[in-house]
Amino acid sequence: MIAPPLLVSYSSLNEYLEALGPELSDQYKTEITQLFEKRLPIVVSFRCLSVLFGFSTNFVYKLAQQNWKFYRTFTIRKGKKKRTIHAPKVALKVIQKWLGYHLPEALSFGNYVYGFVPGRSAIDAANIHTNARWVYSVDIENFFPTTTKEVIKESLKSVGYSFEAADLIANICCYKDTLAQGAPSSPVISNLVLKELDKQLKTIADSNQIRFTRYADDIVFSGIDKFPTEIKDQISDLFKETCWKLSPEKEYFAESPMRLKVHGLLVHGEKARLTKGYRNRIRAYKHLLNAGKIRNEDLGRIAGHVKYAESVVKAQKPGLCPDITHS
Repeated sequence: MIAPPLLVSYSSLNEYLEALGPELSDQYKTEITQLFEKRLPIVVSFRCLSVLFGFSTNFVYKLAQQNWKFYRTFTIRKGKKKRTIHAPKVALKVIQKWLGYHLPEALSFGNYVYGFVPGRSAIDAANIHTNARWVYSVDIENFFPTTTKEVIKESLKSVGYSFEAADLIANICCYKDTLAQGAPSSPVISNLVLKELDKQLKTIADSNQIRFTRYADDIVFSGIDKFPTEIKDQISDLFKETCWKLSPEKEYFAESPMRLKVHGLLVHGEKARLTKGYRNRIRAYKHLLNAGKIRNEDLGRIAGHVKYAESVVKAQKPGLCPDITHS
């Protein structure tokens, strides 16, 4: 689904203001203009959003106030665990897609944020941690269902939305009262709500002269000197002031000469690289693909693995790592 333009079907801001009529235009013109100048999605009220998308005001009100009625809920398996997905239905998805596309274009995130930022990837994040002596990572436990509507509203207000607008956007992006896992608006919202926490984590990293990245809810630190054990308590204390908790099961620490991994890639070298086991897996996938032995329902997943592996190798300097098809 392609995201609608910033003004959806209107060719200019004046055309949209005229479509609102004198009453709404007079009431919201200043607010709308300010959002437009910042290139932020123009959300100010139920009535104005309904005009922008051509929906009835009553329908937009229901989308926001009874959002759980406009999702299809199912579970998927991720490793040994199951994950609940709330997939929005078409009308809600159109608005969420619009928000998810235009918010990242209007906002900026620190150069330590690699998830859901155009031009950045998990491979880029792993490459920040190369030549490390140690790696320490933590993961936010149940991030989506613990990210509350109130936290989202405060984050939206911090970038220029009014209370009314922030409340409306938060409702549209939530499943009931928490961030919807499966909504196209959730990636950018996740970066937005973590923005202040990111700055504090970066301060911890800088004060200890170590490296820091975040990819989605995966937070990674590394260094080339001795591991500063005090950062565990510093990070833990920081999270006590938030709505989130760290997952004890996903805490990871490795120190050379052990294998050091970031996002599944080895980083004890000049470039992040695939593990031997994953390279062997990719060779097997390629053999099965060439032999036409992959079921149609598995083609996308297998092709995705192969494409990812090739992108890792492409990011390396020539001769640094053996080709995945021959090593």
